[in-house]
Amino acid sequence: MVALAFLAGAIALIGAYTFLPPILEASVAREVQDQFSLTEAPEVHLESDPQPAMLTGGFSGGRVSLRGVELGGVRAESATVDLEPFDVDVSESLVRGEAVGEEPLAGDLRVRVSEAEISRLAGEEAGTPVDGVELEEGRMLARSTITVFGVEVPVSVSGSLDLEDDSLSFEPEGLEAAGVPLPDELSDQLLAEAAFAYPLGGLPGGARVTGARVEEGSLVLTGELEGIPLGSSG
Repeated sequence: MVALAFLAGAIALIGAYTFLPPILEASVAREVQDQFSLTEAPEVHLESDPQPAMLTGGFSGGRVSLRGVELGGVRAESATVDLEPFDVDVSESLVRGEAVGEEPLAGDLRVRVSEAEISRLAGEEAGTPVDGVELEEGRMLARSTITVFGVEVPVSVSGSLDLEDDSLSFEPEGLEAAGVPLPDELSDQLLAEAAFAYPLGGLPGGARVTGARVEEGSLVLTGELEGIPLGSSG
């Protein structure tokens, strides 16, 4: 009897280690896909440190990698969520075949946005035509073309791209016109028209963007994600 009990316990232990992570990862993927209206499920990798803590429902975190996600009208090149520690009801999760927990998932959000997408947003929101943008470390360069005394002149406006009042905000700081001197009045007008703000409203899944950083070739948005449910243990 002791041997049978030991064998049954070993089988249960192996079963938990074998079946619990895939069940929970697939369940989290479905919840995130629904919350973000994704066309395909995200990749989910859950972590338990120490690993035996998983048997009592304790997880130290994990990572969710999203593809084809849109945040407040901004199309992301990539997005990840680093999950905070969370607990699940192991027996209920195994029985129901989905993650069951008392609290929703939360974590740190990181979104990478391409130059092409920022160029699209600038073209929609700026008061002057935008031919394209370049993202350099800590600043953005917007290219345009103007007509001066009947001659088309390429111009570039440099400035900062930051998050202000839940909007992506471009504040022009300098203007170059391919070596052609421009009247102060025209320069001031171009700088004013190049400025834009794009509101990041209606974010899914309890997402909140709290910061923006311009890197070489892309914009990185950081924030928090709250409110991804894990079933109900009740």
